[in-house]
Amino acid sequence: MTTISLISILLCSQYFGQNKIQYERYDFHVIDTEHFRIYFHEGGEDIAAFAEEVLEDGYLQLSEDLGIEVEFQIPVVLYNSPNDFAQTNITLDLIEEAVGGFTELLKNRMVIPFDGDYESFRHVLVHELTHVFQFVLFFPSRMEALFAGDIFYSIPLWVMEGHAEYSSLGWDLGADVFMRDLVINNNVVPLPVLERYGGYLIYKQGQAFYHYVAEKYGREKVGEFLHQIKNKKNVENTFIAVFGVTVEDFHNEWLRYYQIMYYPKIELQENFDDFARIIFDHKKTKSIYNTSTAISSRGDKIAFISDQSGAAELFIISSIDGRVLKKLVKAQYSAGYENLHLYQGGLSWSSDDRYIAFAARAAGSDVLFIMDVEKEKLHKKFDLELDGIFSPRFSPDDEQIIFSGVQNGYSDLYLFTLSSGYLEKITDDIYSDRYPVMSPQGAIAFVSDRPDSTEEYSYGTYGIFLSENGFFGRITPRASYLASPVFDTNGGLFFVASYDSAHNLYWFSRDSNAVIKKTDILTGIYYPSISQKGDKIAFSTLRNYGYDVCVVKNPLEKMEEGTTNEDYVSSITYEETDLDPQRIRKYKPHFTVDYFTASAGYMSALGLSGLAQIGISDILGNHHISIAANFYGSFFDSDLFLVYWNLTRRTDFGLALFQYLEYYREYNDLLEWRHDGGVLLTQYPFHRFFRVELGAYAYKIYETRYIDYFPYYFYDYYSEQNYNVFYPSLALVYDNVRWGNIAPHSGRRFRIEGSATVLSDLTWQSVVFDHRRYFGLSSRAEFATRLVLASSWGEDANRWTIGGPYTIHGFDYYTFSGSQLGFLNCELRFPFIDRLSIAFPIPIEFSNIRGALFADFGGVYTDSFDVYSTNGGFHLDDLKMGVGGGIRFTFLYMIFKIDVSRATNLQEWINEDGDRSEWIWHLTLGPEW
Repeated sequence: MTTISLISILLCSQYFGQNKIQYERYDFHVIDTEHFRIYFHEGGEDIAAFAEEVLEDGYLQLSEDLGIEVEFQIPVVLYNSPNDFAQTNITLDLIEEAVGGFTELLKNRMVIPFDGDYESFRHVLVHELTHVFQFVLFFPSRMEALFAGDIFYSIPLWVMEGHAEYSSLGWDLGADVFMRDLVINNNVVPLPVLERYGGYLIYKQGQAFYHYVAEKYGREKVGEFLHQIKNKKNVENTFIAVFGVTVEDFHNEWLRYYQIMYYPKIELQENFDDFARIIFDHKKTKSIYNTSTAISSRGDKIAFISDQSGAAELFIISSIDGRVLKKLVKAQYSAGYENLHLYQGGLSWSSDDRYIAFAARAAGSDVLFIMDVEKEKLHKKFDLELDGIFSPRFSPDDEQIIFSGVQNGYSDLYLFTLSSGYLEKITDDIYSDRYPVMSPQGAIAFVSDRPDSTEEYSYGTYGIFLSENGFFGRITPRASYLASPVFDTNGGLFFVASYDSAHNLYWFSRDSNAVIKKTDILTGIYYPSISQKGDKIAFSTLRNYGYDVCVVKNPLEKMEEGTTNEDYVSSITYEETDLDPQRIRKYKPHFTVDYFTASAGYMSALGLSGLAQIGISDILGNHHISIAANFYGSFFDSDLFLVYWNLTRRTDFGLALFQYLEYYREYNDLLEWRHDGGVLLTQYPFHRFFRVELGAYAYKIYETRYIDYFPYYFYDYYSEQNYNVFYPSLALVYDNVRWGNIAPHSGRRFRIEGSATVLSDLTWQSVVFDHRRYFGLSSRAEFATRLVLASSWGEDANRWTIGGPYTIHGFDYYTFSGSQLGFLNCELRFPFIDRLSIAFPIPIEFSNIRGALFADFGGVYTDSFDVYSTNGGFHLDDLKMGVGGGIRFTFLYMIFKIDVSRATNLQEWINEDGDRSEWIWHLTLGPEW
């Protein structure tokens, strides 16, 4: 008789989507400073004290640079580790390893984890604080932004991120090395088009822009540029006003500055080619990051982590020809390996080359894994209950694993005994201790910024320390970057350091206690490892905007020797202090507005219409309230929603009250249903990719039936009645999809949902199955399939309707209706137009136009007739970011369309379309399925 839509999906939870799980319930506290309100959880007292000092200093510098003050206390939310940070509810998006922190515009909240290193933490604190000042400069208030037109001009991302990097780092060796590689390999993106790009590139090119401006015009010119871009709201006009030249002319001068600086160093690239051989080229393999290199004891295989497929994978390749032998682990598709440490990882072979040790995020914390390489399966895993695990290394006898661990704001060394499960904490202090390695004689070498004695703590100045036979001390000069020590067969140490103009490889000789430079290259060497005999070294290197895996045979003989510069000592010092308990207070939720959107219009059929939505949450994002209204003519013809979610625990609880209108087709009648009621909803995630949802729905349906509305879209009379409905529902949801720029790219997702009325005026039971599979064919193309099956039975069985671009292309909405239905969609999706500008007669630009070849198959069943449809064709989609994931404007051309029917009625209108090709235009709001 009737059709019921599962409105809970629209109101209260995401239909698909991966789970952001709160594995821990954090007890937050608050301290106030002159300009900041700092939130931290248990164990984070020390990093809160450090953040207070850094932030207040950073505030004074930024206020001087930009000539503005922030008129409110800036909220700063700190987490003890990246894994704690990944559980934040301040953003509902999943947070991957590459995200070191963020600042959101609406509440100007800075959200930052401690990653185990105080210099890195300082950098992120000042970087994110710079964004707060930018937001205050560009958007001093929402109303001012609205009437000044600021919301209609988007500040280029490189302007924002480049300034944040320059304010927090100045000009550092990391930026110098990155720009050197871009310039030498002609990969610099012209400034006039840099706003079209994203990723790490815009951070460093933007930093290089501000460095050049400060060097040539003075630091005050940086602030002037930012103020002018706010006033001019145009990059070209800003460059003319500030520098007196167009952005294109400025780019040429800026690029020439770096070419003059770097072209004399081109011979350093030839130095690299003389001693090293690339065996896994990122350009040829279509990857970017190939890191954490570890050569096997025999020297015949190399393990490393690569992003070739778009997700972090553990590769095993031949050290001779780079042939891929095995792919052992693929992160982000399995709950067991949610994230491999692509950016600060570490791999280690056992001495017999049978096992590989590594750390990865699983179930919200870092887990130590040991993989059986020969059997290609997991051998053992250990949850050591630490906030972070980095750079695990087997001991020479394979009985223990040494690693750097982060716990409660401290980065220390740990030694884990495999047989007993005993975990020993080797160091226990505020200093950053990283990259530990053990020698066959039991010595431990590691990188640390600890002071040599009782001198002041200058964080960010690293040396290699050695612990052996009662001796404990520093054995190398200090540097701003020092990493990856590895023992050779004679007890000497290879390591990477920034003693000069690149990240070169150095060797510490135990015989002479001297540090000898072994390479002189253009960019850098990362994650060196050496075979057991010492005759082969493998490492990763930055080259041509990506990281390659390289091998060097007989390194001590082949590499040249050079001198080492003196110690680098930072002028920044820090003295550990305890927070005054009188200043600390317990966190209490305080609700403020997250966002407000509104629009209005006039429709001839309905009169005035409007859409408004407001979001409210507490500072930590644990409690979310949203109020939405979609007005059409009158109050009773409008959609109204009030939704609350409690996200403090692993199990989420939701409540919604609503008035909601839906329209259905039943034979030739059009049904209008107004739902007035509410829903209680809870969902429990088993892991990142799989959850169960439970709901209880109670509402009243006010039905208006427009008699014989189809096929002429006109009615002479109607009838009205109402029903009381109550039903529970159960849904199982799985989603391990990886997204491209704006649509799913690879992976699978499915949803199985069942519901049945009880104590209701209507009697029905329903089951819906929705399965989608995506096959990534390249980085920009994919093949997508979707199968939907729905069945309802009972005295008042639901009648499902299909038709339109989200179900069966080429057919109008509500074309097919029945109590059982199924349809299958297949699409080959590919980029069609990246960017197309038309100057005449109307200036217009098209970008990100996607093409798709598709085939649809569908059918419905009712008591009186069956309908089957098959079609295929081609459509173009202009995908834009927007509410709900995107806005899809579809130009559709049908190649063929076939209707086959067995019916006792409705035969005539079903066949009216015939078998023909046609143009069909759609404006579709929402994400691509």
